[in-house]
Amino acid sequence: RLLVMFFALALAGAASAGEWQIETVDSEGDVGKYTSLALESSGRPHISYYGDGHLKYASWNGSSWWIETVDSVGDVCEYTSLALDDSDYPHISYGGDGALKYARWNGSSWQIQTVDSDGDVGAYSSLALDDSDYPHISYYYASYDSINDVRFSPRDDYEAPVLITPDRYSRGYLKYAHWNGSSWQIQTVDSTSPDVGMWTSLALDFSDRPNISYNLLYWDEYELRRGALRYARWNGSSWQTYAVDMAGEVGEFTSLALDSDGNPRVSYYDVKHTSLKYAHWEGGPGVEDAELSANTCDEGVLVGWTITGDVPASFTVLRSVGESEPTTVSGALPGTAVRWLDTKAEAGVEYCYWLEAVEEDGTVSRFGPTETVTFPGAAREIDLAVYPSPASGSFTIDYTLPGDGRVSISLYDLSGRRIATVLDGEMTAGRHDFSYDASALPPGVYLVRLATDSGSLTRRVVVAR
Repeated sequence: RLLVMFFALALAGAASAGEWQIETVDSEGDVGKYTSLALESSGRPHISYYGDGHLKYASWNGSSWWIETVDSVGDVCEYTSLALDDSDYPHISYGGDGALKYARWNGSSWQIQTVDSDGDVGAYSSLALDDSDYPHISYYYASYDSINDVRFSPRDDYEAPVLITPDRYSRGYLKYAHWNGSSWQIQTVDSTSPDVGMWTSLALDFSDRPNISYNLLYWDEYELRRGALRYARWNGSSWQTYAVDMAGEVGEFTSLALDSDGNPRVSYYDVKHTSLKYAHWEGGPGVEDAELSANTCDEGVLVGWTITGDVPASFTVLRSVGESEPTTVSGALPGTAVRWLDTKAEAGVEYCYWLEAVEEDGTVSRFGPTETVTFPGAAREIDLAVYPSPASGSFTIDYTLPGDGRVSISLYDLSGRRIATVLDGEMTAGRHDFSYDASALPPGVYLVRLATDSGSLTRRVVVAR
């Protein structure tokens, strides 16, 4: 197999359209996969590529190709991405033995670093250099926790079934790393799906802020494989993520560029229709930024926000503990909402909160996190609520405990006769709720009594038909 170089010579002032000049650059072994091309200031080409399990590099010196092996330690160099700095020195990101690696030429030798080795990382890397020639890299993290759930599933009615392992990539994330001059800073950009972050393409805007196009993979309710094109950008304080195209199975082989206004333009592959697609951003800004706060109160943690830009269709609040990924803790909140109370925060636990703004077209922007906040829990008092009242089929018993301990909840009629013991056992501090089936109760007025080590409360509920 050969690495072949294609380029066209533009003939200035000539009527002819010119012709393609084709060369074989390297034919030693199985070479030429995962290529990445960059041109220096004089127009001479530089290429990074895969060769027999090694990272290789070729450059044209004006009369011949200079070829060298950059990294031969282990099985390296899938998904190479090449950029040239202000001195026309090459910088390359690539995957090697399950790690993200980075190589740069300093003028006399190659300097190689392992950027991230936490898990199986480094695939689909994309590299860009900022104004200081510092590298920025987008890449994919894949978790292989389990490969026991192997089954066949149709991709769609247009294609034969394929072998899939849904748990094999159970935690595929989009990640991003950049060099700040002294160390690598690593972030998880998007973890909203079981498998998100393949086929990345990265570009830096006028402020050297990263923009990334990438793929999201999932299976729908009919067990059909689906793919979506997504886009993420750093707004200076948080990542905003957008669902660009979710029509069928799309979003592979993405390539991203920013126009003169800094707006994204993306080319990508439509698997179902075997077509090339193109997306570009037009229209209003939506939610441009959001300032978040999180403060404790007697009832829990109050999360508040102020947005810049247009009012979205809805908001969602997410919460994270330590280094864990944020999870949704609120339902869909109206776009006019400015705060939300987390009544299920546990005492003594450190939380960070995030906000997602959902636009009418389904675009999702994520903001955050807040500063870490710890709910003390001591200010909580025992509380009990029963709703709705009147109730027909069932009602909800909602109670709050100031501390861990034994809890008993019983149902009485107005004569004081106990109808049922609804709950009896050890419970943790905080808010709890559950639904009680009242369909077998005769219509009437009933009393729900909560008894704890901290005291007792009684609430009335009316059962109607």
